[in-house]
Amino acid sequence: MKELKDLLGIGRAFWDSQVLLTAINLNIFDQLENYSTANSLAKKIKADSRAMRMLLDALTSLNFIEKRSDKYRLKEKYAPYLISKSDKNILSILRHYSNMWNDWGNLPRAVKTGKPFDSRKKDKEESYHFINGMDNLTKFYKKNIIEKIDFKEAKKILDIGSGPATYLREMLNINKNLKAVILDLPSATFVAREKIEQEGLSDRVSFIEGGLQEKDFGKGYELILISQVLHSLSRELGRTAIEKSYGALKKGGKLYIHEFYLNEKRSYPKDNVVFCLNMLLHSNGGDNYTVNELKTLIESQPFKISKIIKFKKPPTVLIEAITLRGG
Repeated sequence: MKELKDLLGIGRAFWDSQVLLTAINLNIFDQLENYSTANSLAKKIKADSRAMRMLLDALTSLNFIEKRSDKYRLKEKYAPYLISKSDKNILSILRHYSNMWNDWGNLPRAVKTGKPFDSRKKDKEESYHFINGMDNLTKFYKKNIIEKIDFKEAKKILDIGSGPATYLREMLNINKNLKAVILDLPSATFVAREKIEQEGLSDRVSFIEGGLQEKDFGKGYELILISQVLHSLSRELGRTAIEKSYGALKKGGKLYIHEFYLNEKRSYPKDNVVFCLNMLLHSNGGDNYTVNELKTLIESQPFKISKIIKFKKPPTVLIEAITLRGG
């Protein structure tokens, strides 16, 4: 019967997911720092009181909130992640998951055609939650990554597909002599600009806005970072990124590739394997790599791989490669 329970549990897992995401979209948790009744909360957000009671009871059953008589309150252990004023909140990434809800419903069509099915035109708010959602995740383990990057004596770095510039901002705050160039799409750079300005780093960062296939990377970098970008590109564009990176680095310059990885059977880690289908839905040719595939890609240019580090949480790999000549 365990097999039956497993199948039914996975089959209806989206019920639980939608309970949480609905609460996020209705801004329920900010209203539950203190005990509140379903009626009073329904009035605050202009919702149906009976339906609100049902939602709050479901959240209670999922262990996110506690119920005392007819009053509800967010559990303290979840508050840092679900209250908007907390600097640990992960609300953007959860909103991003919600925004992908209908896209995943098109997975059968994507499997049949082999093509993405992401036809919605994203507005600025949705783009913000996607990019800021990356910051929601990386802020918890950024120090583990950057302590493995040799940047403390560097003067110039290129960050390709920087998104919210989480790693880059940390590096700039540590190395006061470091200057940076960010190459990314305009739909992402507006988030990086905002965060860089908030931290007083704007005078040390410049931007190249556009796709990596058509933009000149420039020259003379000591470091290039490509973090969590290759999986969103076709294999052809991935080769272009490595080729142009090589040409942009100084002799002895270092390329850092940070990515999700798959085992050689492409069957583990589970989250990374399932994420491949997310790339099927949302990119033209995107996919995760095995470590050997990443090594082959990097070595398609005159790079010498000098370091390979695997991280368990989340399951990613950082590869350091040194230019053998120089662009």
